[in-house]
Amino acid sequence: MKHNLDLSSAVLNVGFPGDVLSSNVDELRHSVFGVLESPAVKSGAWSTLRLDLTGAKMVDSAGLNLIVSIIKAVKARGGQVRATVGNPNVYRTFIFTRLDKQLDLAQAA
Repeated sequence: MKHNLDLSSAVLNVGFPGDVLSSNVDELRHSVFGVLESPAVKSGAWSTLRLDLTGAKMVDSAGLNLIVSIIKAVKARGGQVRATVGNPNVYRTFIFTRLDKQLDLAQAA
């Protein structure tokens, strides 16, 4: 998982390397929340978390649960979440589960 904090635009970028599935969700959860709880990020002046899911061809129910927990954590600190997906099936999953109502959703070209 890649991440960087861009203080000039107040954006924390987090990129998932591939699918978000029950087989890897624990590792991803540990990585994402490790970043969110790190001193630099926790004290940083960012207001938007940008999730890069362009590498994901599939997100299962455990992956959706992880994304919901990320949204809750970011909103608890007064921030917002933006997600970019590349796969049309992942995009439809976000629409079908109404996650597009909880975050700004974009489909990569």
